[in-house]
Amino acid sequence: MLTTILTRLFGNELGRKTEEMKPGKQGVEIIIQPVEPKKTRYNDPDLIILAANFGELEAGKVITIELNEAARLLGRKRIRLDAFSGLIKKLHNDYGVELKIYSRRTKLNERKD
Repeated sequence: MLTTILTRLFGNELGRKTEEMKPGKQGVEIIIQPVEPKKTRYNDPDLIILAANFGELEAGKVITIELNEAARLLGRKRIRLDAFSGLIKKLHNDYGVELKIYSRRTKLNERKD
């Protein structure tokens, strides 16, 4: 009964394939494997962008970037320092990376050694 239904759906294709793969004949066997999407270490798109531009996010790394460039790079419409506070906390707590974002108003104070 199942064979009848399959024959009606697919025609006589099933019978031909079994004949081709009989033990006396050589046939080509095709193995199709599903392609898995590339797994990244970071789930957040902001983290993926930062890792692509500044290298691997590892403990002790310091990333210093200007506010307008950070907004353009990460696609933020609100250009304010507090718009990045969640990202700064996430980088610090989860990865040990210090993200310093400066603007003309907050001018980054750099030490001269």
